[in-house]
Amino acid sequence: MKKIIFLGVLFLIFIQQINAQTDTTKLSEDDLLLQELGANNIKQSLLPEGMGLIKRSMWGEKGVMRKFSFFELTPEKREREIIVRRRMLQTHQVLGFVALGGMIGSCITGQIMINTNVGATQERVKPLHQVAVTTTMISYGATALLQLLAPPPIIIRKNAGWSNMKAHRTLAYLHFSGMVLTPLAGQLMYGSASLQNGNSDKLRNFHQVSGYITTALFAGAVIVMKF
Repeated sequence: MKKIIFLGVLFLIFIQQINAQTDTTKLSEDDLLLQELGANNIKQSLLPEGMGLIKRSMWGEKGVMRKFSFFELTPEKREREIIVRRRMLQTHQVLGFVALGGMIGSCITGQIMINTNVGATQERVKPLHQVAVTTTMISYGATALLQLLAPPPIIIRKNAGWSNMKAHRTLAYLHFSGMVLTPLAGQLMYGSASLQNGNSDKLRNFHQVSGYITTALFAGAVIVMKF
């Protein structure tokens, strides 16, 4: 339940962020803009317009991170921030694949448990399923946090029409909902209330279908950002 509450809080912050910005992550473009801004040395111009609340509170002109000399708002240090941002987003992508692998592993081991129902095979597979689920939850949360906490880009673009980023954002709403509902159903189906009311089978079916759909949605979110 604590995991679900944590993801819920993270999602509320995530919604605010993805609604607030669609940004560029190309280091070469940011470097050119930083060189141009360096001639002006105007602090406010070093930050993009349209930053979300969390980004402003952390990376704004008077944000928390500006209290540290390493992240003082200067053209030279903003250039270093862009490099940090780049590394964080690269790690974000890698952990996205780890989370996807964990989801696939959860689906496979979960399906084996459903097929065997009871017996020695299920008991052997159950620990593997728990490992896959834990790996998924940790890597999924870390993936979201890396994007959320990364320094801001130089420019935040508001793209008109459909784009890979908007597809990624739409899928994020959907697969996050699945990430909350799937483990919740998994916990409830073994609860005493569900067993007494005969709802365990219904919850198991929901858990199974939700797991597959969530994995497909997350895979789609990964794919659209690679092509």
